[in-house]
Amino acid sequence: MSQTFVSNINIISIDLPLQRPVVSAVGRYDKWPFIITEITLDSGIVGNSYICPYLVDFTDPIERVIRELFKPFENQPLAPAAFYEAGMGRLSLLGRSGIAMYALAALDIAFWDASAKVADRPLCEHLGGTLGDVKAYNSGGLWLLTPEQLVQEARDLRDEGDFSSLKLRLGRKTLDQDLRAIDAVRSQMNADDDLLCDFNQVLSFTEARRRLRGLDDQGLYWFEEPIPYYEFRNYNELRQHLCTPLILGENFHGIDHATLSLELKSSDAIMPDLMRIGGVSGWLKTATLAEAHRKPLSSHLYHEVSAHLMRVTPTADYLEWMNWVDPLLVEPYRVKNGRLIIPERPGVGLEFNRDVIDRYRVKR
Repeated sequence: MSQTFVSNINIISIDLPLQRPVVSAVGRYDKWPFIITEITLDSGIVGNSYICPYLVDFTDPIERVIRELFKPFENQPLAPAAFYEAGMGRLSLLGRSGIAMYALAALDIAFWDASAKVADRPLCEHLGGTLGDVKAYNSGGLWLLTPEQLVQEARDLRDEGDFSSLKLRLGRKTLDQDLRAIDAVRSQMNADDDLLCDFNQVLSFTEARRRLRGLDDQGLYWFEEPIPYYEFRNYNELRQHLCTPLILGENFHGIDHATLSLELKSSDAIMPDLMRIGGVSGWLKTATLAEAHRKPLSSHLYHEVSAHLMRVTPTADYLEWMNWVDPLLVEPYRVKNGRLIIPERPGVGLEFNRDVIDRYRVKR
């Protein structure tokens, strides 16, 4: 079989309006930035990816880092695993975190997508797994809203894909306000449905000890990031006094953070973010760590690629589903009965809508 070579790269930044504004402890956002990376092979096959770098003003420097990381691999054989190792090596002086890791992930995902397309197989099969569906929860709303707003939104979110599992943001000013928010959402759920919660790191350690104890009898599926993610020893201390599982990981920048957190027994489960963890390659290494430590692994954002990776993750638990990127896609992934259905397409199988890209492209 002849080798396939990487020919060129195309990078596009988008600032897309959100269907539901994000209203969280870190602020309100009515738009969300995306960076699309397209790698063209000498055969004409295009591997692509998208990342969400949170702040549109930083899309330009991230694009530039993507281009710099790509340069040594232009006109070279397609080899995703080799790219990841070489890319991590190039970041040893710059630092393996922040926008450098975002850029590496954008390329890593695109290289793996291209590799699976060359093999004419869905990514999960290309990685040794099987095609199938994945248990998901709807995370596309239930921000820091009033109880009345939460009731209507919970109803809408359930209906989007017959979801029985939803995520609610907590961390309001008082415990009583959080309890009222839980009651509002639960009024639209069945007794055996899973309600997950996320604090977005808003609590101090002292407040977290009080707040989580006050919520521990609510039957929540997990407490996500109640305090700053890097306070690993404080997470371990919190775990000692709770029945509800603690989860963190969306802010792990590469596998070093994941390794440290797991060694310190900071959480009951982990949740890597595909962009921050280092793309497909970083995820696979983290999944191996999770298995070794017997920790359930759930995803953060990027439900299309993450679904494929969950199919090859031994301790896979929940897939986070957010439809923010759907307007950019010609054919978005579907959810049925609360399970994301992976389509039988080569690679990840994403095609971007050029009209939408042209409308919301970031002007330089």
